[in-house]
Amino acid sequence: MREGWRTAKLADLCEFRNGLWKGKKPPYVHVGVIRNTNFRADGSLDDSDIAYLDVEQKQFEKRSLQYGDLILEKSGGGPKQPVGRVVLFDKEDALYSFSNFTSVIRVLDSSHLDFNYLHRVLYWYYLSGATEMMQRRSTGIRNLDFGAYKALDIPLPPLPEQKRIVAILDEAFAGIATAVANTEKNLANARELFESYLSAVFSQQGEGWKERSLADVCVNLDSKRVPITKSKRMSGEIPYYGASGVVDHVADYIFDEDLLLVSEDGANLLARTYPIAFSISGKSWVNNHAHVLRFDAIESQRFIEYYLNSISLEPYVSGMAQPKLNQKALNSIKVPFPPFDKQRVVVEKLDEIASGKRQLSDIHRQKLNALSGLRQSLLQKAFSGELTAGKAASDAMSQVEEIA
Repeated sequence: MREGWRTAKLADLCEFRNGLWKGKKPPYVHVGVIRNTNFRADGSLDDSDIAYLDVEQKQFEKRSLQYGDLILEKSGGGPKQPVGRVVLFDKEDALYSFSNFTSVIRVLDSSHLDFNYLHRVLYWYYLSGATEMMQRRSTGIRNLDFGAYKALDIPLPPLPEQKRIVAILDEAFAGIATAVANTEKNLANARELFESYLSAVFSQQGEGWKERSLADVCVNLDSKRVPITKSKRMSGEIPYYGASGVVDHVADYIFDEDLLLVSEDGANLLARTYPIAFSISGKSWVNNHAHVLRFDAIESQRFIEYYLNSISLEPYVSGMAQPKLNQKALNSIKVPFPPFDKQRVVVEKLDEIASGKRQLSDIHRQKLNALSGLRQSLLQKAFSGELTAGKAASDAMSQVEEIA
């Protein structure tokens, strides 16, 4: 730690207040209540969905938010819900409180500790995984060990340096946010370009194209599927497929050929966050959550794979809570089916475009990972005293520009 810096326990620097209970005794006051859903991943407050409640005035007086308060998520609503997120309350002259799944951290002495600086420190503790190590489970809810959290060591440079660290981080994070947004936009553009071409291929049908039922262009092998419960599977190297791909590896196989699998059930049939049709090759075992289709030629298989992934299956799916594409509905799907030589040309062109899209996606994902790593690196340097030493700040901005 640099000369002139010291550390102090969070408990010695702040006061803490538990979240709001509505209460039952009048008079009441109408207030906005900050909840877990208002926490953004970057530590900022999302005020687009604030709940407004009539709460007991006495309750509110003890739990009203002040400008500069930090709101800590001390309880999570499920096994994967994070705990330890912290947001900065930056509203003035407004009636706001905070839910009983959260707590407020308020700086005791602003002449020695800047609340913006403390927010960045606590955000770093969350990003580093320190708060995940403090979680406890109770009746399905993850709770933060508040005693351990209050014992966190807070690095304390002089107040002017705290403000300088905040300014450097804010500038760097703004650059990172812009780079992330541009990268995600480029990813979306690449995806839209591919989907646009895919749609055009199947809508602009040429000479010799015929519309046929899926059952007329392939053989359905669903009757050969065998589901195996996890406890009865023998571990091995053969892929065991379900509705969305490989779910396990087993010791034996049912099929040993090129096949097209199509999801039979699951939310993805409607959400389409990943392909519902996917080709497999070689030895495999398939459970009863994926239809199994055999084609005369691999080109026909790949052609139909592209087509099924390009259309909405909603007209063929039954059940909204548990979407299902049964075999009868699958077989009835009408598919465009050109002569074999045209199928091959279409597949080759789509493969070429898909390969380019994957390469772009890989580059963009690497860039997103690098930006995420840079954010954590900057925070680590900031609170070890490195960020305000020498050329570290200008070097940090150069890194952002280089990745972007």
